Amino acid sequence: VEGYGLWLNNSLYYCTFEPKGNPMDAHPGRRKLNSNHPTIVMRDSRPWLVIGTPGGHTIGQTVPQIVMNAIDFNMNIQEAIAAPRISFVEPDLIRHDRHMSADVVAALTALGHKMEEYRIGNAHGLIIERDESGKLVGFTGGADPRGQGFAKGY
Repeated sequence: VEGYGLWLNNSLYYCTFEPKGNPMDAHPGRRKLNSNHPTIVMRDSRPWLVIGTPGGHTIGQTVPQIVMNAIDFNMNIQEAIAAPRISFVEPDLIRHDRHMSADVVAALTALGHKMEEYRIGNAHGLIIERDESGKLVGFTGGADPRGQGFAKGY
């Protein structure tokens, strides 16, 4: 906002003011949804997985999907980041990325969901590797095939 030193990003795009009381709306005296989610997952009281992504409204949905892929589905960091994603968009749209199986999209559509293909995120992350004694032995990075970044070690 010129003259005030504030930068308003596209998170305000999701302010609809309909229906009244929409939690995504900006109002005086309230804080607007903040999409920053730099995430560190601990294992044995030590950092294990570090993940982050741009994406505005989708960030809070992208990061948990990647974390679940790594923990619940035992994917390595690259697999966890590259796996298909979905994102709920107000009021009734489900976006899916191009990696989503056509069978899954068709099944969700048959259930009455409004589906739309969309690029979701550009995540990057790493796994911190330790040996049995807990000594740091290395890092494995992952880069999102949806974007133009890459993982590189030094």
